[in-house]
Amino acid sequence: MRRLLLTLVFATVSTAALAQIQIEGPVETVTSQAQRDDNTARRAVQAILAPSPSLDGQYAKWKEPICPHVYGLGKMAAYLVESRIKEIATKVGAPVDHKDPCVANIGIIVSVDPQKTYESIAARAPYLVMTANHATKVEYPVQTWYAGLLRDYNGKASLDQTWEDAGLEAPPQVPAQLSRLSTGQTAEMGAATVLVNTAAVTGMSLSTLADYVALQTLSQTPTTGKCQEIPSISNLLLTNCAAANHVEQLSDIDMALLTGLYAAPEKPELLQRQRIITAMKQALEQQRTR
Repeated sequence: MRRLLLTLVFATVSTAALAQIQIEGPVETVTSQAQRDDNTARRAVQAILAPSPSLDGQYAKWKEPICPHVYGLGKMAAYLVESRIKEIATKVGAPVDHKDPCVANIGIIVSVDPQKTYESIAARAPYLVMTANHATKVEYPVQTWYAGLLRDYNGKASLDQTWEDAGLEAPPQVPAQLSRLSTGQTAEMGAATVLVNTAAVTGMSLSTLADYVALQTLSQTPTTGKCQEIPSISNLLLTNCAAANHVEQLSDIDMALLTGLYAAPEKPELLQRQRIITAMKQALEQQRTR
């Protein structure tokens, strides 16, 4: 009987009366996890990944198997760093050269005088340090230079240089694909050279160093000295970052970023950034379901 009376009471409340009911407190905004993943992926790609200097809208990745080699550490320490980088590469889908020994295309040099080491490399193999970011000075405790390649449909490769390095008067960025026309060129990584200041990494665990270098060498993520507003190992050597964004191993976001890069189609297209963002979102979702 009581339930019937309550039903009748509620039934007699008019729509106008309901409209007059005031809701106290702030209105809560509902944000789906998919939206959060999209925002996170977009920020990470735009802030951390550097696009090709000469091919508009393209992001380089390794197509040849990677072979990291560490110089300046003891044999066992070097082996542990190299093995960790290969392990991460396998997890994110990057090709790995498992031959022992293999021909190094990632050089990690731990030096007490990185600037002098840079000058020595520039004199002997300038292509290793001439196409990264036009930097001729070591400005950061760990700094990476990239020798990128442009490869066409016929398999012919050329250096992916900035317009200054190529000696041109203006930057002739070529669109990867325009309407149904395509240059047929894709950007890929040819070599990476990392200079590590011994003083900066003294006392650091080898796994932390390997994770930091892995992000820089499996993708083109040059050091900028700016904190990223996401948990990322790219913030490792910066002192003014929020504590929540300062991590000592590759974060889930870092792993998703690398996974998204290697999962994106290699076909030349203007939408490559969005392809990476979409693949990164999928990687973040898969991480939560494991």
